[in-house]
Amino acid sequence: MSQDDLFGTFEGNNWFQRNRRVLEHLDSDADLPCRLIEMYALRPKKVLEVGAANGYRLATIGDRYGATTVAVEPSSQAIGDGRSRFPGVRFIRGLAHQVPLAESFDMVIVNFVFHWIDRCNLLTTVAEIDRLLCDGGFLIIGDFLPSNFVRTRYQHIVDADVYTYKQDYASIFQASGLYRVVSLLTGDHSSKALNSEVGEQERIGTWLLRKASGEHYIEAVR
Repeated sequence: MSQDDLFGTFEGNNWFQRNRRVLEHLDSDADLPCRLIEMYALRPKKVLEVGAANGYRLATIGDRYGATTVAVEPSSQAIGDGRSRFPGVRFIRGLAHQVPLAESFDMVIVNFVFHWIDRCNLLTTVAEIDRLLCDGGFLIIGDFLPSNFVRTRYQHIVDADVYTYKQDYASIFQASGLYRVVSLLTGDHSSKALNSEVGEQERIGTWLLRKASGEHYIEAVR
C-alpha cells in the first residue's frame, strides 16, 4: 500500500480529527493563500483546492469573490463536515495523483499537501494539477521550504515507512517552462506569520504561480 493509500483509507480521517478545532474558523488575513489572492487583486471564477479538508478556505473564497468552488479531499469525515457546514462548496473524494474530474479551473490551490505525497506519485500529481489548471490560470502552492531536500518520518504512523518530504515544490512547475512565479511569501510554520528569520525546519513558502504556456520561449534566430 502506497503512502497515499494510507491517507485515503484512514490517516486522512485521523488528521482531520486532530485538526478539527483549528478548522472551525479561517482568519483570511493570516491565511497566506487568501492573502496572495487579495494582494494581487485576483478574481477567480472557478477554484479547485486539492487536499481541501472540510472546505473552510474555499467557502471564504466563494463568498468573497462569487467563485464556483470544488474541493478534492481523501477524508470522508472532512467531506461530511464540509457538506453540512459549507453547502456552496462541491466536494469530490479523491487523491492528488488521481483527481476524478475532467473540467478545468482558473485557480488551483495545493496548500500543505505535497510533502505527504508518496514519491512514486509525485510527478503524476504534478501532471494532474497541470491538467486541471487552464492556461493563464493561477496556481497557489504552500509547503515547507528548507534549503535542501529533507525527509522526516511521519510521527502519527509508527508501523509503516511513512515520511514527510520537504522541498521547493514550485521549482518543479517552473522547470517545465510553463509557469512563472508571481510571488513568494515565506514564514513560520508554527505561527503562520511572515518571518524573515525563521529556522530551517520551520520555514514555509507560499507561491503564486501563473501558467503561461507560450510566454517563456524565445524564438531562435538562424
